[in-house]
Amino acid sequence: MLNRYAMVTIGILSLLIAIAAVYGISNFSQTQAKSGQVTVPDYSAQLDSLKSQVVSMNSKIDSISNKLAVLDALKSNVSDIQGKLSDIENKGIQASQTPSGSVSLALVLDKSTYVPGDTVRITAIGVNPLKTVQVQLLDNGGFVIIHKDTWSDSTGKLSYDLQLSNSLLAGNYKVQLMSDQQTQSQPITIGGSSTGQTTGSSSFTAQTDKSVYPTGSFIQVTGIGPVGSSVTGIMTSPSGKTYSTVVTVQSDGSYLMIFSTSQPYEIGQWNIAVTNLGQTKTLYINIGSGNSAGSSTFTAQTDKGVYPLGGMIEVTGNGPAATSVTGIMTSPSGKTFSTAVTVQADFPQYYLIKPGSGISQ
Repeated sequence: MLNRYAMVTIGILSLLIAIAAVYGISNFSQTQAKSGQVTVPDYSAQLDSLKSQVVSMNSKIDSISNKLAVLDALKSNVSDIQGKLSDIENKGIQASQTPSGSVSLALVLDKSTYVPGDTVRITAIGVNPLKTVQVQLLDNGGFVIIHKDTWSDSTGKLSYDLQLSNSLLAGNYKVQLMSDQQTQSQPITIGGSSTGQTTGSSSFTAQTDKSVYPTGSFIQVTGIGPVGSSVTGIMTSPSGKTYSTVVTVQSDGSYLMIFSTSQPYEIGQWNIAVTNLGQTKTLYINIGSGNSAGSSTFTAQTDKGVYPLGGMIEVTGNGPAATSVTGIMTSPSGKTFSTAVTVQADFPQYYLIKPGSGISQ
């Protein structure tokens, strides 16, 4: 297209030059006829001007040609950008049409090996928000051993403590989560009961320091539980008024919580619900006079859940003052160990221990 314009321009300039020449010759002939003299006009200045104009026009044409080349390159780049934008837009549409059920469900357990009675602490993300989640324990053959239902929160997260039965056999199992079309699982191993340490034991105990309290006194609850876990206590009065507290099991496996009542003091039987990792123990106390006689509250608990060979087994608890508490410990083979103590009158707590009768092979 540019070459055509250049040719047309040059043609016009040539025509102008020819016309000027013809005009000059004609004018010369007429002048010669009139005057009888031959005069040759000087057109060199005009020709130089025309040449200069032609050069200028050629330069402008070259500039236009270069600019058109740049525009062609820009047009190519714009087309490439439009293609990439279209591709991104299509991918965005596909992503927006992806069903929520395809979000990856991630399941994390606190460990991979457990013993019967342990608690499996389950954490999951990517669950469909506010949906029912089935928590299952499957054996090696795929048979459902434990089935629980819970809910995911509004952000799609789930935290759940799955309590294992003390009667589970050693072997390979699988913890599985199911919600809508989402399914995820993690393998675990359940071994035999540990005999060397209490770490990871799910034993949980709770007892009060007294069975009868005078009005206005502090109520103390102690016990053992898995290290680092939370213990929640809710004390309820005869009329239904509640007092609550939360403590953490210390590194030695023990915990202590203290309740205090407010006026007006209620006389009668109170109960304390103590919960740890889904296990709840309910204690009963009486608040009234300071005399503990006649109370029928009786509790018993060991100081540990698992003992090493040769260890001493300690049992403590509350009972009616001045009454006898008899303990009989029986081994798997049927061998028995027995002892008896008397509950103290001024401090209704007993302490039962088998001195010299540690566990042996």
